[in-house]
Amino acid sequence: MSLMTVIASALLASHVAAQATPEATPKRVPLDVSAERVEVLDPDGIAVYTGNVNALRGPARLRADRVEVHFQPSDNGGMGEVTRIVARGDVFYVTAEEVARGDEGEYDIATDTIVLTGDVVLTQGCNVSTGHRLTARVESGYSQLEGNDRRAGRVRTIFYNDDSQEGEAAPRPQNPEGCDQPVVPGGEPPAFDDAPASEG
Repeated sequence: MSLMTVIASALLASHVAAQATPEATPKRVPLDVSAERVEVLDPDGIAVYTGNVNALRGPARLRADRVEVHFQPSDNGGMGEVTRIVARGDVFYVTAEEVARGDEGEYDIATDTIVLTGDVVLTQGCNVSTGHRLTARVESGYSQLEGNDRRAGRVRTIFYNDDSQEGEAAPRPQNPEGCDQPVVPGGEPPAFDDAPASEG
């Protein structure tokens, strides 16, 4: 059995198991991981992806230089259900509404929650927030930013409003023009195409 078949089987097993338990809504969404290299350590229950790693699940993307995918042992040996992923090195959490950067990241499959720690910078449109720990629930879109205890637990946000009109400031647009957006290293992940290659 090829390495990619083993990985695909493990991710599919997680998806199929979720379908058998309707209450486990977050697990219904498949996890799509792409990278330049992967090494599977069966005894440790870890698959290590390196080189411009992108982990996609629903509307969210976790990007890093290195990602460890932790999985439960399968009854038949090899990779079982994926439980969590740990990201290190240029870690970015990207959605349509925000881009967050941290030193390390961890995604818990059961709770559908991503946590970024370190010097966290969260960009939402033109607004920028800084803190030490970002907790984001993928499906609901809820996020919470906390400060660093070593810095008196402070969180800082800089708001930009459109003050060009007279009177009160107009509400800022969701994607305002002229705002410097964070550059996510490595570019967009490759599109997934399961169609067979055409012959001839």
